[in-house]
Amino acid sequence: MIKKYEACFLFKSEELEYKAALEEVKKQLTVFNASDFAENSLGERALEYPIRKQLRGRYEIIEFKMDSENLKELEIQLKLIKNLLRHMILVKINKKVSVKKVKRRNFREFKDNRDIKEKESSEFNSNVDVKVD
Repeated sequence: MIKKYEACFLFKSEELEYKAALEEVKKQLTVFNASDFAENSLGERALEYPIRKQLRGRYEIIEFKMDSENLKELEIQLKLIKNLLRHMILVKINKKVSVKKVKRRNFREFKDNRDIKEKESSEFNSNVDVKVD
């Protein structure tokens, strides 16, 4: 079944290594019959922690369509690319999300509601008779 995927790749920050690894990734995608490429480069960024002794990396996001049966083999081949530090492939789902405005409550409303709940719970506890033998 052909699905739409979005993949995020983290490459070494050196220009030559980055370009060579990016071309290798594209080559692997075409080998596994991926189509409809859309690339987005996020540029070079500092990493939170060293990955393979690298402190900086280049991020690239590629959207593509591919048969889901080939995904496992693609992941195996991507792990073999030397200058690719990390990768993550996600199934892209296009859904419209409606955002409703949430009415913000002020502190007084919250406090009043809490007081009412405390009164109700104390009234409930006072009406209950407990016999201890």
